[in-house]
Amino acid sequence: MLKIENLSKKFAGNDFYSLSDVSLEIGKGEIVGLIGKNGAGKSTLMKMMAKSQKPTSGTITYKGIDINSQDNVLEDFGIMIDTVFYPEMSVIDNLKFYLKLHGKKDLYSNIEKTLKLVELWEARNRKPKGFSFGMKQRTALAIALVAEPDFLILDEPFVGLDPIGVQKLIDILKQWSSERQISMLISSHQLGELEALCNRYVYIERGELAESFEGKTQPSVVVHLVPNSNKELLLNYLSATITLEKNQLEISSANDSASLNAIFSVLATNNLIDSIEVKENHLKEVFMKG
Repeated sequence: MLKIENLSKKFAGNDFYSLSDVSLEIGKGEIVGLIGKNGAGKSTLMKMMAKSQKPTSGTITYKGIDINSQDNVLEDFGIMIDTVFYPEMSVIDNLKFYLKLHGKKDLYSNIEKTLKLVELWEARNRKPKGFSFGMKQRTALAIALVAEPDFLILDEPFVGLDPIGVQKLIDILKQWSSERQISMLISSHQLGELEALCNRYVYIERGELAESFEGKTQPSVVVHLVPNSNKELLLNYLSATITLEKNQLEISSANDSASLNAIFSVLATNNLIDSIEVKENHLKEVFMKG
């Protein structure tokens, strides 16, 4: 669906390339996680994909068309890289203006559910100029999601959301990928959230594509049960993503929010939790290795 070939970027005045000879393909319905340390070149790559910066060399094609060869190639994109909105215009008017500008007034009905998803419905009539950083991020995220795009480019989409909001966003992005075959490139330092969402990852280091790999096991938490726990209470909840071994219950983040709420409700109501630990994820290993 999207193909990047030998993409490089050298800014005027620099004697080095911020991005060097990067090649990457993203298929239809694929969710790709973009990881790397600060200054590695992630934002430069995403901004060139969004046409806010031009490459020094190389090409980016979408559905076979060079995105820099003509206008409106990115019409079906939802983009959140910087917090772009009108600060003196209310949140709801920002979304209405965005849809009107793109000839999609028929999608006004999406506004309420989108703002509820990013936890801004109660603030819909407020102006973003006075928002916290997290609320500004969520405003930009709402604009990226409201038009039902075919391709999403999201930079730090989980910032400012509480844990329930993060899980809701993960659930809806998974659903869009599965049901509507929306493609996504998502960059975040919140590695656990990426592992709960992405099919594949690319790791950028010093402007170069250092590694590309398929998603491994989903991150999980391990609940150490109190001694002599009544494990029969948990039998109805065990599955491929919730397993019980000896006195430890492992719960994968691949579970949807309803399943997570149900199992933790049983654990808490019956005082079965002795302690909880997070199982280290593969992305952290890649990050630390780099």
